[in-house]
Amino acid sequence: HYIVHEVKGFLTKDAGAFASLVDGDFGQLQDGMKPFVENALAQSRDGARSVTDILTASNQKKGTMTYAKESLDLKSGIAGVIEKEQSTANKKNLVLSFSADDAGAPYTMSGDKEKLTENVFRNIVQNSINYTPSGSITASLKKEDKKFVFSIKDTGVGITDEDKKLLFTEGGHGKDSQRVNAHSTGYGLYIAKNIITAHGGTIRAESDGTNKGSIFVVELPVA
Repeated sequence: HYIVHEVKGFLTKDAGAFASLVDGDFGQLQDGMKPFVENALAQSRDGARSVTDILTASNQKKGTMTYAKESLDLKSGIAGVIEKEQSTANKKNLVLSFSADDAGAPYTMSGDKEKLTENVFRNIVQNSINYTPSGSITASLKKEDKKFVFSIKDTGVGITDEDKKLLFTEGGHGKDSQRVNAHSTGYGLYIAKNIITAHGGTIRAESDGTNKGSIFVVELPVA
């Protein structure tokens, strides 16, 4: 654990240094340098995120993961995630959208805002972007049978029946997942499922197969 924390510390410091260079804190970068530094920054952040995933999964297995209980608005949390990921989707020419059924409002619940927003919703949205070469990603939120239901549908690479068995397992990778997304650690959905379960909810994936897109559905109980 100590070594993993040390590695995370080094990667985070590197990311901070590269971010300062990109932001021009030390003056303008020479021609040709900015793309190189931006790439180094992205890789440092990916590395730090991967190490964080491993630490989080380890804490969940040991039962040392703690959850903050606070009132949170699912609609605004998910809308914020969509806004943050919009530029990444735009770079791939993907149409990323989000809608919430007004009839279900207010979308307030008690839970760990950061873990639900970052480890669950942001992870799922990022996955949809990573595994969708072209087309669209449509996210929605509604209230149904005393449950808040978040779903995200993409036109991506899809999931085979064989890969579905591995999706929410520790370090589980689909057969071609790392070819499509080289930075996949296989921990993201495992962590997300544990967080959703701790909140009394469920998460599942649906797909008709290879290149037929996928739908991820998260259900959380209404307080």
